Amino acid sequence: MKEYVYHELKKKLMEGHIKQGERIWEEQIAEELGVSRTPVREAINRLIAEGFVQNEPRKGIFAAEISKEDLIKMLDIRIVLEALSVDICCRKITEDEISELQKIYEEYTEKLTKKDFAKASQLDSRIHKFIAKVSENLKLMEYINDIQDFFTYTRTASVLWDERKIKRSLEDHKELVEAISEKNGEKAKLHIEKDIYAMKELLMG
Repeated sequence: MKEYVYHELKKKLMEGHIKQGERIWEEQIAEELGVSRTPVREAINRLIAEGFVQNEPRKGIFAAEISKEDLIKMLDIRIVLEALSVDICCRKITEDEISELQKIYEEYTEKLTKKDFAKASQLDSRIHKFIAKVSENLKLMEYINDIQDFFTYTRTASVLWDERKIKRSLEDHKELVEAISEKNGEKAKLHIEKDIYAMKELLMG
């Protein structure tokens, strides 16, 4: 039960149903999910430990507000982790996995072209998580998944999209997926770095 509540509450945060800085009411979540307040409290404590939720004494529980400065610092970590991830991926990826990655990219293209930025953000993270999954390095997957979850949670609110940025993001991801499909590790690393630097530029306005 506590796992169910944790994943449902995190989903609400990731999909923007609960926005940064918004008050979280235990009793309301419990009622919505049809559970007691105990698993809700346990889920909230877990999300506090992960940094998605903040407990402000004498005020209440709130969805965490992640600053652009903190996200920019995380991008420096992402460059190192994801360069390693994509290098291993290019050496291990199978033809079936290449097809699966291409399908995720096609779905990402569709959502971003339609300006469904919340869904596109989730699919962006899914691309990077999939690359890490192919590496079969559990600790690397864990680190990348955690960072990607933060970016999914914050990206819609922190990035101001325009046609130029949409076009560039689609091109960057296309080049990355093509390099992985070719199993070209050096080329893929260059594109993953380019993608992350572009994200940093988006955050910096």
